[in-house]
Order: sequence, then C-alpha cells, then structure tokens
Amino acid sequence: MPDSKRITEVFPQPSPSSTSLGFKLLSLDMKKWETRVRFEGRQEFTNPAGVIQGGYLVAMMDDTIGMLTGMKAGKRALPSTVDLHTHFLRPVRVGVIEVVARLRNIGRAMVFAEAELFDSRGKEAARCAASLTLNPVVQKHDTHDE
Repeated sequence: MPDSKRITEVFPQPSPSSTSLGFKLLSLDMKKWETRVRFEGRQEFTNPAGVIQGGYLVAMMDDTIGMLTGMKAGKRALPSTVDLHTHFLRPVRVGVIEVVARLRNIGRAMVFAEAELFDSRGKEAARCAASLTLNPVVQKHDTHDE
C-alpha cells in the first residue's frame, strides 16, 4: 500500500482544524519521514495588509508536522507540540500554499521536526523547527461491578 494511502489507518477522519485550512496530502514518504501537504490560503485568513496572517501559516506547518509525527507514532501515542519556533521570510498572498515537513530526530518520548512553507509562486515564505512529545494512549478497560 502506498504511504499516502496509510494515513487513513491512523487518521480515519481529518480533524476540523485540518479541514478548515484546506489540508490535502500530496506525498508521504515513511522511509525518509517526509511529507508535502497543500493548503488553501483563503481570503478570510488575511490581515489588514491583505496577506495571510502569520498564525494561519504557523497552524499549517504545525498541522503538517503533527500529522507526520502521528504517522510515526501510530495508534500507540498522540503527539503534542511543546515548542515551535518560526521564521517568517516573506508575506504570503491568497492562493495555494504548500508545506514540506520532515522528522529530524525520533526518540521514545520526543520528536524533533522541521518544516518549510511555500507560497503560490513556490517561494519559501516561512520555516519552523518544532519539538513534540509523544503521549502514550491509555487503553480503557471495561470494569463491571460483580
């Protein structure tokens, strides 16, 4: 099965935040732990200057990194971003936005990742480095009063 088809094993339904950003998986390489995702830079995401507000750009990078880390963790853990440092390189106008993310260092409880965000012209507009913790999923056991 291609790596891009395996996403539904971990994420059967897209999250509401991913849907609102227009998340579309373009590629997923689980050997390199790298992915490319397309987002919709919508008019409603713009600030008074008419460019996409930076918080939306950060959300797109965080969403991409979180998805990739979730693929690595599978169903055993839920990733949670504990730090995300962003550099904004140029304004981003309304249009297609793509994010490329990769996992750089994978430990038992922490993952370090990075991402680059590209505007509709294919120019790098932002980049970030993130650390995520892997929170074990606790299985609930049925307890019945006997």
